Amino acid sequence: MSATQMVSFLERAKESYELKELEKLGLSPDLDQRSLILTYMSLVLTHNKEAALIPAVDEDNIFLRHFCDSIQPLLLFGFKKGATVFDIGAGGGFPSIPIRIFRPDLNFVLFESNRKKASFLKEVRTRLDFDNVDIHCAKAESSSLDIKANYVMGRGLGTLQKFSALAKPLLAPDGHMYTFKTKSFVDELNLITVNKDEDRIKISEIAQYDLGGLIHGLNLVSMEFV
Repeated sequence: MSATQMVSFLERAKESYELKELEKLGLSPDLDQRSLILTYMSLVLTHNKEAALIPAVDEDNIFLRHFCDSIQPLLLFGFKKGATVFDIGAGGGFPSIPIRIFRPDLNFVLFESNRKKASFLKEVRTRLDFDNVDIHCAKAESSSLDIKANYVMGRGLGTLQKFSALAKPLLAPDGHMYTFKTKSFVDELNLITVNKDEDRIKISEIAQYDLGGLIHGLNLVSMEFV
């Protein structure tokens, strides 16, 4: 890729980036964090055609729809200091990379079985110098790691049942699972509640949020062991 093309993607990232949206969310990124945000978004735009990191129709709205959406677990539920966070089906790094920009104390393990996407994540880790982000080109259910996560996250993994089934074996006994609104949200919430004794999983919190006054009725779900 030519230097001109790279500059073009960076300019597109700058056009999408809106500092005021972060300030509305209570975040005031310093200059280093702003640089990380722009570099990351430009990398996503640069590699999107090849690796299918986000829907092409979202490219012009990448900051609001993907970056701001990804930091909701940090804003609405939070993470304890120095925690270990697993991201299953990490894709283009949403939500882990945006959260890592604001919480460098956290340790991340990203699972992504698609080789092109995993390769992209490794480039992001190198370019942003995130030495506390580990990339595993594998499905989460095949993990042989001997550590458990304080938090397991997933974005766009299908149903709440599918996410919880994948996350449960990876989670520490006092940990939490964070996932985003699904297509059949109400029905899936009911199934989690009905089956909580059998599956040993319960809903601990549901938070509703909007993005930029343009995207409404989104939900974030926190689950934990019964």
